[in-house]
Amino acid sequence: MEFLAGDPVDDIRVHRPNFAWTVQSTRTGDILTACRVIVASSTQRIAQFQGDMWDSGKVEYDPCRGTTSMAYRGQMLEAGCAYFWAVKTWCDLEGESPWSAAMRFRMSRELMPYATSRHTLVQEPIAPVRVKRLGPGNELLDFGKVAFGYLTLQVASPCARTIRVCFAERGDAQAVNRNPGGTVRYYEVEQPVEPGNHRYTIRPPGDERNTGPRAIPLPEEVGTVAPFRYVELMNLPGELDAAAVRQVAVHYPFDDSAACFTSSEPVLNEVWELCKYSMKATSFCGVYVDGDRERIPYEADAYINQLSHYAVDREFSIARFSHEYLLDHPTWPTEWKFHSIMMAWADHMYSGDARSVAQHYDKLKTRLLEEHARSDGLLQTVAQRPKGARSDMGDIVDWPPGERDGYDLRPLNTVVNAFYLHGLRLMSDLAGALEKTDEAKAYAEKAKRLTDVFNRVFFDAAKGMYIDGEGSEHASLHANMFPLAFGLVPPERVPAISDVVASRGMACSVYGSQYLLEALYLGGRADIALQRMISRDIRSWYNMIRAGSTITFEAWDDRFK
Repeated sequence: MEFLAGDPVDDIRVHRPNFAWTVQSTRTGDILTACRVIVASSTQRIAQFQGDMWDSGKVEYDPCRGTTSMAYRGQMLEAGCAYFWAVKTWCDLEGESPWSAAMRFRMSRELMPYATSRHTLVQEPIAPVRVKRLGPGNELLDFGKVAFGYLTLQVASPCARTIRVCFAERGDAQAVNRNPGGTVRYYEVEQPVEPGNHRYTIRPPGDERNTGPRAIPLPEEVGTVAPFRYVELMNLPGELDAAAVRQVAVHYPFDDSAACFTSSEPVLNEVWELCKYSMKATSFCGVYVDGDRERIPYEADAYINQLSHYAVDREFSIARFSHEYLLDHPTWPTEWKFHSIMMAWADHMYSGDARSVAQHYDKLKTRLLEEHARSDGLLQTVAQRPKGARSDMGDIVDWPPGERDGYDLRPLNTVVNAFYLHGLRLMSDLAGALEKTDEAKAYAEKAKRLTDVFNRVFFDAAKGMYIDGEGSEHASLHANMFPLAFGLVPPERVPAISDVVASRGMACSVYGSQYLLEALYLGGRADIALQRMISRDIRSWYNMIRAGSTITFEAWDDRFK
């Protein structure tokens, strides 16, 4: 478990937790050179800076690790007990810092050698940004942004009555949208009100679509939540006091001040804010889920969530927990299997902690799907999962299916094999991180050999581009952007393949755009990548903002789902 200095944490489930902190210097260019962590058994001891459980002593900082954290090496921590810790640092310019404020953490009642602990979900009250009186006893509330949560309302009523409460994701300054279509949420609740002045917690009703056996359950103390921005209240006993009503937003702890961005391009600024808030709002389950439709994590979505979350908050635990959960509860798309390896590598690179990799290394190896290799080493997989089938694997390429740029699904699939080669390279890196030298070398050599096979089988010299699969005549955006994004294109072909990718526009989904942008930047087409990010077309992030959304869509627009 890693946590930021200042945050009390409960339910630490491992014998040896990891402590992490941020270093803030008032002098530009200052460099961390050393640190010291103490752990105490009482407030009295930590107040005197006595590390009776552990004192790391002054430890020189290793810049190669790239992270400000330290694993516990002290006396055995007891289950169910609370402890306190503090840290001080030495920097090149400012020298020795004072001790940080003392921070409490509590051990779980059941400890184990390895586990990823999580923070408790936050329930944050949000005031309405706008209240409009629609008529006697009828008020329209706008909370500014969609959040997953519920409503609290203080009502003074002379008699018993029933208030009608309408929760809506969509609406405007005049009304809630009662027929938003698709899986956009709208709920109505009848709330009994007693005589006198009382406070009520009003929750949206449960939804069978996202409370099935595979869905991530919310803790009992959180209860039922749903996404909403607008609320209409009817049959109130009088005029509403805005101070009496709150949207309670549920989310994982999130430091809004950890990251900021501004540029000369207004659309880019708006898109950045949209994506940043999406990281916060969609963390309401404590696991990266698909949103509100199923509340199930999927590997590809979780990977992109992970990278985006790292960019806006220094928080590793929700990404790591989501990754490890998916190792035990994998989903069906073929390419999603490789995303587990990608999540493991990203976690290690950003946190500097290899313990999760070591714990799950053997399981990560199975995500390479090497049992599906044919004689030349390339993977031959299930071209398409039959509709309604419960098969545990089927090629997906992109989602929704209409965003595949006409992809010709073949058993020997270019996109699947691009992910396979990328996975082999990352497994080599992961093996190296664990000092498994022979395995690291074997994976690297296999990736190099199969890259040559990949380019021989899937590159069509006459077309000057990659085709969708062995035997196909079609060359989609996806068949070209994934090899470019994963560094599989020989250097002499990169300019031409970059031009192919640039010429296709946004012929992919929101998921696929992650790899489109990576391909464009790696292919030297930063100008086109920026155009894609600030586009106002129907297939753009700005289109989500134009539609009134404050959280990113699964698809560019409703019409594509």
